[in-house]
Amino acid sequence: MRVLVNNIHSTNSTSLVKMLKRIKKFPVEVWGTDIEKNGYIAASNLADKYFQSPDIDDETTFFTFIKKLCNDNKIDIVFVSSDKEVRFMSKYKEQINSIIINPEHDIVNLFSNKYNASIALKELGILSPPIIKDFFNSQKKVIFRKKQSVSSLGIYIVDLSIASLIENHFNNEWFAQEYIEGSTYVADVLCDKCGTPHLIVPKKRLEIQNGSTFRCQIVKHDRIINLCKKIYNHYKVPGISDIEFIEDKSGNLYFIELNMRIGGSASEGMIASFNYVEQYLEHFVFNKELEPLNYYMKCVGWDSVVSRFHEETIYHEDDLSQSKSYVQKDK
Repeated sequence: MRVLVNNIHSTNSTSLVKMLKRIKKFPVEVWGTDIEKNGYIAASNLADKYFQSPDIDDETTFFTFIKKLCNDNKIDIVFVSSDKEVRFMSKYKEQINSIIINPEHDIVNLFSNKYNASIALKELGILSPPIIKDFFNSQKKVIFRKKQSVSSLGIYIVDLSIASLIENHFNNEWFAQEYIEGSTYVADVLCDKCGTPHLIVPKKRLEIQNGSTFRCQIVKHDRIINLCKKIYNHYKVPGISDIEFIEDKSGNLYFIELNMRIGGSASEGMIASFNYVEQYLEHFVFNKELEPLNYYMKCVGWDSVVSRFHEETIYHEDDLSQSKSYVQKDK
């Protein structure tokens, strides 16, 4: 089986490649792409084959590259591992002869905009941090969030009761919410082709580095699990995704965001349960039915604490010139 992972330098993709390489039940050949030459990013050495790609912001050129790479080499499935790629694939996946698991276009548009997603979830009866529009009568700590952003990027926190200067985020690209003090939980969710959840693994963040979870505890938080069931049964998001909540001191749970692709800390949940990337591939490529939710939930090592670490790789300078580019080859 040939599996393509783009944007391979990202935490999401690097963790995913490691989990793919652990599959022993059937042969998996991992193909990776990124904008840098082979060897300039460590994860390029993890893939079986690596190709230098154009920037996804150059949409037309990137589409030509991906389509040719997949169609010429019979790539079985493409893992979507970045927010930009989620939006890109929602437009172009029907023109690529590989399996690409992505929500429907309207769901992608909704959750790509954090402001619209917060409004929609509130209408579903799920709490989200209150949106602030009247700053003069508020003495609370607030968080400005960019409507389209990734994880901790696009966030500006300010305490209105003590701040003498506020950065200018008063435009249509940003919105402000009440800052909720509490514990952050990220739940990894595995859904079938219909978007029905078959595994929900909440993780409590214990340590964050550069916006990514580096230490967490796997927690059987029943209220979070039930909220995930409600959200995912309403908004169908097939494949592997994650959803973030904050729990305040009173026990209230607030929806923060839903990422429609595998998360950077998904490997932590897999280490404490099982490598369900294998079940994902069996289901979406081989059409094997997934087991029920209750079956997989019994396979999770609840209350485990998982820490991540980096591995160093040494390579020869000559290797840097061995990357390939389908765009150049096609000219």
